[in-house]
Amino acid sequence: MSALVLFTCSLLAMAPTPRFPMGTARMDVGPAPHGLPDWRVQRCAECHAIQVDAWRHSGHATARTDDVFQVALTEDRPGWCVQCHAPLARNLERGPLPKDSPPEEHGVTCAGCHAPTGAEGQAPGMPCAGCHQFGFPVVTSAGQRVRLSQTQPQQDTVGEWRRWQTQSGDTRHCTSCHMPRGNHGFGGTRRTESLKAALRVEQTGASLRVSTREVGHAFPSGDVMRWVSVDVSEDPLFETSRTVATFGRRLEVREWPHEPLPHLGAVEDTRLLPGETRHVPLPAGARYARVIYHLVSREQEDSGLYPPGLSRLVLWASPLQPASPSHPVKERTP
Repeated sequence: MSALVLFTCSLLAMAPTPRFPMGTARMDVGPAPHGLPDWRVQRCAECHAIQVDAWRHSGHATARTDDVFQVALTEDRPGWCVQCHAPLARNLERGPLPKDSPPEEHGVTCAGCHAPTGAEGQAPGMPCAGCHQFGFPVVTSAGQRVRLSQTQPQQDTVGEWRRWQTQSGDTRHCTSCHMPRGNHGFGGTRRTESLKAALRVEQTGASLRVSTREVGHAFPSGDVMRWVSVDVSEDPLFETSRTVATFGRRLEVREWPHEPLPHLGAVEDTRLLPGETRHVPLPAGARYARVIYHLVSREQEDSGLYPPGLSRLVLWASPLQPASPSHPVKERTP
């Protein structure tokens, strides 16, 4: 597949649709199936109790009420954010929800993926492009959002997966990893065990070899604020530590090709590609190392709004073996 075709597919995936307006409007779903009066979660649970129970423990169910999102919402535009994290919500305000709020106010519910919208005759099979592939918001000098960027994806997970699929020839779909055997618990950043399984870290002499495995998109993917750090320390508690490598995106507001209005975009991308290996040199005196998955940006962490335990997931940690040029440390799996 040519680069032009891939680019065109990426643009189409980033365009708002009736099913996933990408924060540009509230999702309006079609009629419920089998003559049912509505798409409420409780209604779906009457026939699909196993799936609904798994969903209740997923990140989708609490996409709006999640603590990390709630803190981020204090500094961002509520409508733009909530209409993606709770696409059927009617209350778009900041702050805690009333105790009697329905599940549709708390996150992405069954209808978000399964309900037909607009002229669709029936629901497509688990669409994801609308939620995980969209551009940065383009705003005027007065702060009014006019469109989503067609050149700078804020989330590019679907584009990353398509490029990997073209290069690798792998036929697996997103659901193969994120919904094994139809599990509606999904995967993602709240499933630390999945993130650990996606990363391989080995000490090779005076460096760490970091690579991804069984990942069909960049690592990390999704939210542009996510990044990964490799930290070293002389003490096992990391009371004094040093970051020796980062994998993520660096953002900047500037003018971009084919966009007359300046807007936020990525000027640097150091994330791990599928199957890529990086060698991280270890400084002299380092006795311990760890790899941390950060759910928010460094600036947000430094603001003090996020307790470390809320925004950081330790994916790997190990004592380091002393190495010398004549006696390199053999590779080992942690």
